[in-house]
Amino acid sequence: MLLTWGTRVFTFLNEFRAGTLVAPGIHFSLVVIGLAIGVYLAYLGIKGRRVS
Repeated sequence: MLLTWGTRVFTFLNEFRAGTLVAPGIHFSLVVIGLAIGVYLAYLGIKGRRVS
């Protein structure tokens, strides 16, 4: 997951510097979605540990 996230951030920065508008938005949204999913799964894991 971190490798994918890091690659997307690198691509986002390169496209942002190049001046293209569509690609950075797509990569940034994928980074945000990936981080949200990761945080949610971590929350579920912590919550599950407390129950058992």
